[in-house]
Amino acid sequence: MLFTSLDYYIFLPVVVLVFFLAPVRWRWAWLLIASYYFYMDWNPWYIWLIVGSTLIDYTAALQIDRQKEQRRKKPWLWMSIAANLGLLFTFKYFNFLSIEVAKVARWFEPGFEAAQLDVLLPVGISFYTFQTMAYTIDVYRGFAKAERHLGRYALYVSFFPQLVAGPIERSRDLLSQFHFDYQFDYKRVVGGLQLILWGLFKKLVIADRLALFVDEVYRFPGQYEGFTVWLASVFFLFQIFCDFSAYTDIAIGSARILGIRLSQNFENRVYAITSFNRFWRGWHMTLTNWFRDYVFFQLTPLGRGMAWIMLATLISFTLNGIWHGAEWTFLIWGGLNGLFVALETLLSKPADRWLSRIGLAKGKPLRWLADFALFFNLAVVSIIFFRAVDTSSALTLLGQLRFWAPIQLHLSIADVIDIQEFIVGVGALLFMDGFHRLLKGQSVDVFLAQQSWWVRWAFYLILIHAILYLGMPPDREFIYFDF
Repeated sequence: MLFTSLDYYIFLPVVVLVFFLAPVRWRWAWLLIASYYFYMDWNPWYIWLIVGSTLIDYTAALQIDRQKEQRRKKPWLWMSIAANLGLLFTFKYFNFLSIEVAKVARWFEPGFEAAQLDVLLPVGISFYTFQTMAYTIDVYRGFAKAERHLGRYALYVSFFPQLVAGPIERSRDLLSQFHFDYQFDYKRVVGGLQLILWGLFKKLVIADRLALFVDEVYRFPGQYEGFTVWLASVFFLFQIFCDFSAYTDIAIGSARILGIRLSQNFENRVYAITSFNRFWRGWHMTLTNWFRDYVFFQLTPLGRGMAWIMLATLISFTLNGIWHGAEWTFLIWGGLNGLFVALETLLSKPADRWLSRIGLAKGKPLRWLADFALFFNLAVVSIIFFRAVDTSSALTLLGQLRFWAPIQLHLSIADVIDIQEFIVGVGALLFMDGFHRLLKGQSVDVFLAQQSWWVRWAFYLILIHAILYLGMPPDREFIYFDF
């Protein structure tokens, strides 16, 4: 069930209505039924994967909590980790690794065939397995108590707003909210609907329209040159931001209506910065923090010195890339970002001293422009690997960047997309950026609550008209459904 579909906007009011009419002690059961139904709308059989993961991690956490000796806790922790990583390996990585092993085996036995599993990738599997692993690890470390109520824990794993594409919630943040003695709150509901409306605008009007240009260029990687490839890659940077942050807005808004607060996942103007370190503090924050806490912080005590920190950074980001998919392109994308972050950490202070000597100290407009140009163009290079279907296509697109003919903007765009669609997409993108400037780091609902009624209604009317008359057909899935 897509957040952009009519079905969802029949489903959500029904869930909310029954939730607030139901006795408090049974609200968890209703939300669990609704969450399972939401997931089964995609594929009924794969609900058993969530049920199995829930039971394993629930049992493991209880056993970890009951054991007095550390050595008796470890087998239960490893059982949980092995079960979750086993699910990911089977459905996400087995076929890829089998093909790669077969390529090597054919050097010795030319007729060797790769074993393949004919299975669909379960939607959301990368998100809920990481969420449940974090839970058992936190219980093992003593950062969280094991949840005794199986139903509430099952809801933590499957809560429908964030089940498919996050945010990846820690148990101490989400499980503690499942007491459900909330009253219906008009202001809270309005705030949730504002977030949903803003998310629909970003998805249907901006992200899916930019996709028209991006998809065409990346479908034929050798056909377009220089400026067109660069522009398509820039558009994809904004497409994936609008697409994924739109999902997050709708998820947070839906949960807010029910009285649940989900974690922020994106900063509003995440590309208007000059640093990869700063970028990764504002992009997909719950996943970035997951790799920081459960990978990077576990690696850094194992060695000493800046060289080891750089290696730990590189490993963490490479694993982040592999998390996105079983393709070499994702591994390269993650590795590149890890390399950029590590080099920035290593070289930023010497670079600052050298640039200050030649009159480009921090705070000067020319320095900001130089830093931004470097960051943004390196981001464009790395995102080509993320978006390309394979490494061959990515390298072809990078090669095409060399061929910069005299820019004929209108012709470059018109070769790819109807110029009117381009103008609407860029106009909507500028509108979003202008609005994000006004927010000054606040969320949409907090900002609108401070405005007069006529400002709020003008905002609603602009967005509703844009969605109805400029929105793309609501049948394109969110990009992160593939991960």
